[in-house]
Parts: sequence; structure tokens; C-alpha cells
Amino acid sequence: MVNILIAEDEEILRKGLTDKLKKYWSEANIIASVECGTDALEALNNLKPDVAFLDIKMGGLTGIEVIQQASHHCHVVFVTAYDEYAIKAFDTGAIDYLLKPYSDKRLQECITRLTTRLTSVPLNLKNILSKIEPNKKQYLKRLKIQIGNKMWLISVDDIICLKAFGRYVKVLTNEREALVRMPLKNLYEQLNPDSFWQIHRSAVINIGKLDHVNSADSEQMQVHMQGMTDPIIISRSFSHLFRNINL
Repeated sequence: MVNILIAEDEEILRKGLTDKLKKYWSEANIIASVECGTDALEALNNLKPDVAFLDIKMGGLTGIEVIQQASHHCHVVFVTAYDEYAIKAFDTGAIDYLLKPYSDKRLQECITRLTTRLTSVPLNLKNILSKIEPNKKQYLKRLKIQIGNKMWLISVDDIICLKAFGRYVKVLTNEREALVRMPLKNLYEQLNPDSFWQIHRSAVINIGKLDHVNSADSEQMQVHMQGMTDPIIISRSFSHLFRNINL
């Protein structure tokens, strides 16, 4: 059997990869399926899988940070929806990747390569990953929102927060709130991570609009945003963002 760790922050994608691995890889044994990088690092070091499928952008730690901090070495497949981490650099043969949305054929090709690699000792990828620099990215500056027959082109700096709302994203500013037909994850990937922080799988905040953070108890944290009455809960996967900084 091949012991496998899956780390993917989208439940439907995590389950889909699990089902397909069981379908196309008879030796696949999923020993852990987690939704954040912090849990992935813990599972990697404690359970010592043969193969890890890691989403690059997750709460807690990125997939790359998981490998850079891990003490256990295994064969790695990075799963990503974008190429900012220089996918061409992965084509050295040491690291494999799946570009979302990947086809069944692409996954089967990946499984074939993994089957071959499992006959050899996994490489220490830390040196390779340290040389991979993200491409410079142009972030979204304005967002088009529409309410009825009226349309506004707003600066992203005016956004207080974004909330997942089914297939839409609810955009809140001081002046108005509106729905944008786009998954939250897709919109978040277009925003500057220095200004916009994901604090929950269904919420992203503009850090420039943050009023204060409240610790309701030892485990539960909430953000209070300027111009908003109700606080937003910070999930455990993202609480590290606020524990060691001065606001």
C-alpha cells in the first residue's frame, strides 16, 4: 500500500481527489485528509506518508511552507489553481504538480510518475523550493459591482470585507453592499495578500479597515471592522495571523 496525505482547503476538491485516487490507484491508502497547512505539517511529521498532495495556498501554512518546515521527507505533488509559483521550475522531475482544474488523464499521468518514483528515496526538496520565487503579480485595483440597473467601479481599498454567499461573494463597503458572481477563492487570489487577509474559509478582510481583534476565549477570536456592527469570527486555521503581531 502507498500511504497518502491530502491537504486541500476546499472540501469538495479534497473529497474529489480522494475518490479519484481510490479509483485510479489500487494501492492508494489515504491516511490523512486535512484542510489547512498547519494540520498538514503535523500529519506529515507524525504519520510519515509516502506521498503528499498539497494545495499551495491554504490557511495556516502554504503547501511550500509545509515542505520547507517538515522533518519527514516524502514524494510531493503540489496542487494549484495558478502558476505564480513558477510551475516550470517543478518540471525538473523532482516535484510534480496538478493544475486545477485537472483532468482524470492528468491525474493518472501523475500516478504513473509517482509509482516510478516510489522505487527511490524521496529527495530533500527544501533547497529546490528555496530557489522558486513567485512571479511578480498585478493585483486587482478596481472591482465592478452592480445593483439592479446601476453599476459602480469601486477601488478595492474601499472594501471592508468579502463574504462567501453561495456562488457569489458579498462585497461590503461603507457606502453599499453588493453581490459579485464569483467564488470567494477566485476573487481572493486577485487581491494583494498584504492588504487582504483570509480569516475564515468564507471571509476575507481588508486589514486597512480593521478596528480591533477580540479574544472571546482562549480559542475563539473575532475581528471588528470599521463601519460594521457585527464581528467576524476568525477560524482556528487563520488565528496565527493575529497572535504574534501588534495591531
